[in-house]
Amino acid sequence: MFRYLALVWNAECVKSSASAENLERRIRPLSPSWEVILRTAGVAVLVADRTCHFSAQALPGAGGVILGEIFPRLNPSDEGAAVGLAKFDASETRAAIGSQCRTLASRYWGDYIAFILDADRGARYFFKAPCGSLPCHFTEHGGVQLIFSCLGDCRELGLRFPVNWTFVRKSIASGSREVREPSLLGVSTVYRGECIRFNREARLESRSGYWQPDFAAVDLVEPDVAQQMMRATVLSCVHSLAMGHESVLAQVSGGLDSSIVLGCLGAMTRRPQITCYTLFMPNSVCDERRWARQVARPFGYRQIEAPLEPEKLVYANLPALGASVEPASYFTRWQKGPVERELAARYGAAVMFNGEGGDAVFCSTSYVFAVDHCLRRYGLSFRTLRTAAQVARRRDRTVWNILGKALAREMLGESTHDRQRTLEPFSRLVSSEVREASSVNLETLLRMGPLAFALNFYDASASHHDAAPYAASPLCSQPVVELCARIPVDVHFADGRNRGLARRAFAAEVPEPILRRQWKDRPLLQLGEVIALNLPFIREHLLEGRLVKERLLNRAAVEQALSDGPTRSGAIGSEILMHLDLELWIRDLA
Repeated sequence: MFRYLALVWNAECVKSSASAENLERRIRPLSPSWEVILRTAGVAVLVADRTCHFSAQALPGAGGVILGEIFPRLNPSDEGAAVGLAKFDASETRAAIGSQCRTLASRYWGDYIAFILDADRGARYFFKAPCGSLPCHFTEHGGVQLIFSCLGDCRELGLRFPVNWTFVRKSIASGSREVREPSLLGVSTVYRGECIRFNREARLESRSGYWQPDFAAVDLVEPDVAQQMMRATVLSCVHSLAMGHESVLAQVSGGLDSSIVLGCLGAMTRRPQITCYTLFMPNSVCDERRWARQVARPFGYRQIEAPLEPEKLVYANLPALGASVEPASYFTRWQKGPVERELAARYGAAVMFNGEGGDAVFCSTSYVFAVDHCLRRYGLSFRTLRTAAQVARRRDRTVWNILGKALAREMLGESTHDRQRTLEPFSRLVSSEVREASSVNLETLLRMGPLAFALNFYDASASHHDAAPYAASPLCSQPVVELCARIPVDVHFADGRNRGLARRAFAAEVPEPILRRQWKDRPLLQLGEVIALNLPFIREHLLEGRLVKERLLNRAAVEQALSDGPTRSGAIGSEILMHLDLELWIRDLA
């Protein structure tokens, strides 16, 4: 798996220089794939396990290095045109230095960490891609700033960090969404769209946020124009991410979003070899295979159907997940990780495409705000009433209920109750002292989708030294997120259909049965089966664990949710497993 380590120190300090030299000498033997990409006064950058896209690009004139994959900004007028990886010349490097990395946020996109050196100011900048998942953390050790992507590399160097209980408290209260709080004491995180600056003495000088989607600044109000630009942007992002790969995996569920991504892959002039795979529950009434087959088989793609086997997910027998700065999901990682690694090795694929983020960017989860957007542009017009009727029909509400709530939001602002209700399904076991309302606007939270959660880059079910495919989520890419944010929710809700505009835009790439489909099949009993199978283990680790002892979880509520017989607990399986993941993460870091 692609990883990096960067060392920043005061080159004029003999002690710090010796410490940096010692660190680099200890790093190199840990893996034969470590390479020094950049070494200059007070700076060294090393990478491991480079791929055709995730690599390192040294900038001219010792101006720094770009780690990961970075593309030049798209031109929406180019119908689905792919763009190659950006190659920085002296002029572009000077622009990045002079703007303190701001040009990277406005002129490029991708999944990257930029390390920019300004020799004149003695400044060292680290900038994280606004929609990227490649992690960036830093800690100080022996007078050296150690910037890293993978905690496993720090642990191999002998570094250990205690859990920050303020992070744990906020993580529980937020329903596992990203919180801007260090998860480990002594470790700081560079968040999406954030730039940090170290001075010549390697001290942290500033942290600046350069990117935040504005879901209120809508300007693509003409449906035909919005549809055309959406199609061109998604096609271009998918093609750019796939270009250069001979073979790719595509996770196909038969849902609209993964079908759009697969359709765009298939539309490439020189497309890679595509291997589709679908996870399914045997003997389940909710079986995605029939839909996935309609997407993959007519086009002749190789299709693998991999059974989910909850009976084999015995937590007591599972090895610990790899060390991570934030908790990872045992359930997800052990269900998917081994399958994806085996398929990637069998078919020579380094990347796995998915439709993650589509629900958010195409407004599947936020279509109720279509009425709010209509009110802002048209007032209490016939168009607004018609939109309210369409939303009411989908939500099984009255028109006046939907319209009244939209009017209240526009006149009085969003209520704390609405935000709390969104988080409630994930916090029914949380103690009353820990509950807190999210400060993020509810529409923004829903439209951010996966970008509102912590990074999920490494396959924690494998060693960080092992080969594993990285996930490409084109619908979470910066151009797609920004473009879809400019489209009002009521335009996304075209024809009164969930993701109606997206259905129109990709009618040529997606089979008609999928375009007509308005629901999803889900293996509803899978979580319940896993919890029932592991009930003694879960009881032991939650009831006797740190979260209950620290009174972050309500012991009585946990006991009720984990009782043998019928229970009135409203806790859902995903909340139980989320708290278990957090408890196991705390245990594994000890």
